Parts: sequence; structure tokens; C-alpha cells
Amino acid sequence: MDILEELEKIPQQPNDLSSCDLLGFDTETTGLNPGKDSIISASLVLRDRKSGEDEISNFLINPGIPIDPKASAVNGLTQEFVEKNGGSQEGEVEEIAKAILLAQQKGVPVVAYNAPFDISMLKGDLKKIGRQDLAEKLSHVSVLDPLIIDRELSRRPGKRRLENAMEWWGVAPKGDYHDAQVDTQAALDLLCAMLKSHLDFPYPAMDWQREAYRKWAKNRNEWAAKNGAFEVKEEWGL
Repeated sequence: MDILEELEKIPQQPNDLSSCDLLGFDTETTGLNPGKDSIISASLVLRDRKSGEDEISNFLINPGIPIDPKASAVNGLTQEFVEKNGGSQEGEVEEIAKAILLAQQKGVPVVAYNAPFDISMLKGDLKKIGRQDLAEKLSHVSVLDPLIIDRELSRRPGKRRLENAMEWWGVAPKGDYHDAQVDTQAALDLLCAMLKSHLDFPYPAMDWQREAYRKWAKNRNEWAAKNGAFEVKEEWGL
């Protein structure tokens, strides 16, 4: 059963982050530039909060453009492999977007680590295939970003990669990182671990995350100005 059929089956979710189902989302891409680069693999994981079980849908996409060798070195996906085995960009990208939007209708938040990147990549690909309408709807999705949440709640030093956050919160991955499914399930596990430790976490959380990002960006840019480092955008991007 595909992800759209699974989402159709679930009831309308309560406005309660402690019990509502979650939809994890992650991508692997040809490069790092939304609108120019494209998604080559993606995973959607629907987590039933009552049972803890995951319904997993994975997507392999032929992007029709070259994959940056640096990206291949990270995600292990080669040009030859995706051209031979990947589905059409139009069909796969539309299904991902429709699943996310259906989840939103059911009250299921999207969970993505560094969510602006994955959502921007998806919107960029939708525009490439002429689905500006779906891209515009994705601009209004409710997202939970464990990167932002970890940064605000842990206030820990050090790197902020997914694997660093998982280690800090004592969560083990279900495979090797930089695989879309592994990273998606890791983001869900990480979020659930953080929520267990912070029962008062606000929901809906979009405004909270935007403010948390602004506060971090302001401090980061003040440090960057003093140390000759690069500055970051002042706004979160979602």
C-alpha cells in the first residue's frame, strides 16, 4: 500500500504533539542548490504514535541532470544507477508533494532535519515540472525541524549534524546516515526523544521555531563579524 493510501486511512489527528502521528521527510540530491539541483532519492515515513510503527515509502528519481560527484560521494548514488532505476521526476515529485499536503489536511506535521533545504528542493523540482500550484501550497506546511529544536533546547557546543544530535540525545540510527530512509527515521526518533524530555514544548511550533532561528542567527552573525567567518540568513526560510 502506498503512502497516499495509508494517509487516506488515518483519522483526523488531534492538535496534540504528544499523540498525533508524524510524517518524516528527507531527500538526497544532485547538489545543494534548490531550483538548480534536484532530488534523486527521498523517503516519507508515516509514524503511528500509538504503536510506534512506521509506514515507509522510498522514492528513487532520475533527475535528468548530472549528479555532482561530491553528492555521489556522500549519498552513494551514481548517475548510471539513477538513470537505470529511477522513476520519472514528474510522477515521483508530485506523489511526494501530494502526500505531504494530504498529511497536513489530516493534521499530521512534517518532520525534517534542516527542513528548509528539503522543502526548498521539493518546491524547486515542482516548479521544473510545471506544478507551481503544489509548490505554492508547500509554502504553508506545518513543519517540525529537529535541528532548530535541538539547537534551542540543548544549547550544547559542537557540530549540529544529525549524527551529533542523535548522539547527544542518546538515540541510535537504524542504519548508515546519508540514506534518505535512515535519516528520516533518525529525525523522527530524535524528535520523539526531545519531546519526551520537554513535555511543555509548544505546538503548533512554527512561530517558536522562527523565533529560535532568529535568535541563533543573530548570535551567530555577531560572532562571525568578530571572527571573519561567513554570516547566515536572518530568517529561517519556512
